[in-house]
Amino acid sequence: MPNRAAAAVEGLLHPLLLWLLLGVLSGAGRANEAAERPGQPQAPVQYFDSDPLACKPEAIRASYKSHLLPYADQSPEVLAKLRRVQDDMTLASLKRCVQKGLLTRPQASVLFRELGLTLPGTVIPVAGSTAPAGPQPSPASATAP
Repeated sequence: MPNRAAAAVEGLLHPLLLWLLLGVLSGAGRANEAAERPGQPQAPVQYFDSDPLACKPEAIRASYKSHLLPYADQSPEVLAKLRRVQDDMTLASLKRCVQKGLLTRPQASVLFRELGLTLPGTVIPVAGSTAPAGPQPSPASATAP
């Protein structure tokens, strides 16, 4: 009787081992294929090309005031980080508009002050926080756009 039980286990064991071995070997093949395939290409970086309509002071004011509205339900910490990004982007837009001659330097300076923009690197305080705001721009550098 023990031979019958051993034969039954052996009969089940061979297909199981074969199935396991094939699974391991096919998995190794897939890993090699993945290593040989090139990665996906990076998406090309696109820069906003300022145009006369985007450089109008009214358009800059309106977009600055409305861009963070969809995020009003976020925490003060998140809003402070978003404001930092928004200030950097708006300042870069002002500089591009001035470089392209679509906005005068005095107009850019007025917008900088009017919108309360901060220079890159300035820490924007979290609403309701009494922590220091980090390096503050000097009055002379505030008109730098």
